[in-house]
Amino acid sequence: MRILKIIGLVVLTLVAAILIAGAFMKKDFHFEMSKQINAPSARVWDNVLYFKNHANWSQWKEMDPAMQVSITGTDGTPGAKMAWTSTHKDVGNGSQTITSVDPGKRVDTELDFDGKGKATSFMTVEGDSTQCTATWALDMKAPYPMNAVMGIFMGETAMNDMFEKGLSMLKNTSEAGK
Repeated sequence: MRILKIIGLVVLTLVAAILIAGAFMKKDFHFEMSKQINAPSARVWDNVLYFKNHANWSQWKEMDPAMQVSITGTDGTPGAKMAWTSTHKDVGNGSQTITSVDPGKRVDTELDFDGKGKATSFMTVEGDSTQCTATWALDMKAPYPMNAVMGIFMGETAMNDMFEKGLSMLKNTSEAGK
């Protein structure tokens, strides 16, 4: 019986800490990273713009090769949507919809993580026929108390690692001529 009281006290303390932390933590999150790529900007742009090419550099597809992906609408245009389903705990289910395109330069998308949150994202490609810089950004709003959970589990380090891996895979794919 004593052990149950101790466990209950620990759980209560953790919940109280999250609730208190959430009251003081930010609710808006912005993550952004750029990477130099030694490939023509047009090739990198095609990898970024078209959902059909995302499988070539998707870290989530690498985590779950069995992930199911469907693309609806005209790929590479506003309204095109890529939806995915996965049983992998780090991939989950969701969708990404293109909201605007500045041809050859920037694509904006909206992400829906199957009821677990939404985000907006953009990728830009700037360069020439030999090299370019790809920039990836993500913005999320997390209401209280989810902002504390987001801040703890999806902090700068975790997001930087995710962006670094994704941009490195984009770089490798593009530099390999895909």
